[in-house]
Amino acid sequence: MRSLATSPDGQWAAVRTDREVALLAAGAGPALAKIELDGDDVDVALIGPPSVLITVSRGDAGNKILMYQPPYLEAIARLDLEISAKLTAITGPRFAVLSADSMHCMVVRSANRALATQKLEVTGPIEFIVGLERNQLLFGLHKRLEVWDAVSGRPLLRPQFQLPPAPRILGPAHGHLWAMRQNSEELFIYRLSDGRPFRHHVGAPIREVISHPASPLIVMMTDKGIVKLHCFAHTLTTLDPVSPPPVALAQLAVGEDISLLGIDATSDEPWRSVLLGSGAPMVLQMDTAAPVAERPPQPAPEAPRSEYNSAPVHEPRATGKQWRETLAVLGAELARGESPELPVVAIDSELGNLGHRLTLSAAARRALVALYALHLVGEAGVSIARLAALIGDWPEALGQGDLGALALVKKQHGKVRLRGAVADLLDGTPPRWVRIVGGAPTTPRAGAWRVARDSRTQAEIEAALVELLGRIAVVEGPLAPALLEARIHGATAVATTVTSERPRPWPRDAGLVLVLYGTQSSWTADVPTLA
Repeated sequence: MRSLATSPDGQWAAVRTDREVALLAAGAGPALAKIELDGDDVDVALIGPPSVLITVSRGDAGNKILMYQPPYLEAIARLDLEISAKLTAITGPRFAVLSADSMHCMVVRSANRALATQKLEVTGPIEFIVGLERNQLLFGLHKRLEVWDAVSGRPLLRPQFQLPPAPRILGPAHGHLWAMRQNSEELFIYRLSDGRPFRHHVGAPIREVISHPASPLIVMMTDKGIVKLHCFAHTLTTLDPVSPPPVALAQLAVGEDISLLGIDATSDEPWRSVLLGSGAPMVLQMDTAAPVAERPPQPAPEAPRSEYNSAPVHEPRATGKQWRETLAVLGAELARGESPELPVVAIDSELGNLGHRLTLSAAARRALVALYALHLVGEAGVSIARLAALIGDWPEALGQGDLGALALVKKQHGKVRLRGAVADLLDGTPPRWVRIVGGAPTTPRAGAWRVARDSRTQAEIEAALVELLGRIAVVEGPLAPALLEARIHGATAVATTVTSERPRPWPRDAGLVLVLYGTQSSWTADVPTLA
């Protein structure tokens, strides 16, 4: 028996070989610690934050849950169960265990060096449980679906996902839910921001699906090899064949960098293949299926307003109108004082693309969604306390996180709002204070630099800087807002006139090139020469 498990933050990986479990830092050997399981019928998983290893045992090993603390796998907590149970879903530091008869469910939480339990009064039988984001659990019950809050132990809503018929398998991906019938050639993904489903035809029977709650990628083991699906871009790609074939796979997600870990029947350490982020290879794109026919609308039972709404099946296609209409509805709810769930905006939109290029944290992306939704309905901003409650993060609301460091927001009189340059970009409006020259957005050369004008024309200077830096933004207005526009458009700012003082605020990782001649001002005297 061989299996792989990774922690939600990508810091740890656990390799199981029969009854031995080895802990690896970031999925690479050598093993830092090992434990011996009491029996064969044991579930092993990593949960967090903070990351801990848990085992759920049954049968000869006894009905119990053990918690081990990395990196030395010291046993720090034990919970004895009255009945046999299996681990079925994980959501953050909480996980759900289900009784053998699928009638009873309990949520277990790792709390420092202890395990806390809460029994959910869910009316069984329970077909499946899927861990969603924000400590939520999706239950498949008789002829209905229910989302429960794992913190309060209360039902939240009844979503109307158009799931394939049973027998079926489900799992989470970043901002999405996936589902398939056993041994099917089709995989359905459901976007949690609006409940919209998408169908993908893989072209071969799917034997296993490997996903991760922090990864937008879904990896499928098929009869024709390993296939990768990007939930936001809706592209199917084939991966290079692996020899010997893996017997266990897992995804390791560290921010935007996502790798596939695999282990064969004899190796002690897993191999790694970069799927997304730094070092990701180019792969061959497969044909997708023909357009999916819409299913007839289903009558929805009365339920609270939520992010999970019934919707017909659509092919992967997004328009500015669609995603902005969703946020406009959200903005109206926020303006009325309501506290709706903040959706995940797809990467093929201006907002999703900006968050991806700037590598914003999850809290910063939620704040950006809330602030832009309010902008769409004409609200100037939101109070710091309310924004913190909406996104579940005080530092970001106070301007101590990514949005503040990148100068994307402005605080005034206890309220937070988007800066004008950011709102313009998300509206699709061209920049006001810079002229973009060059190709696709790049990472600017961070810092301030100077070059000599000599006898070169403006066109010659711009051509030379594009050759050296890629995309540039020629400043044609006030330097401070122009520097922000250059940063969010993925360009290095180029100024031919200099202010007497250093521009403020200075966005994180922003780049500025000063084309100088004559007398230098005080703050540019120590600016290095660009080479």
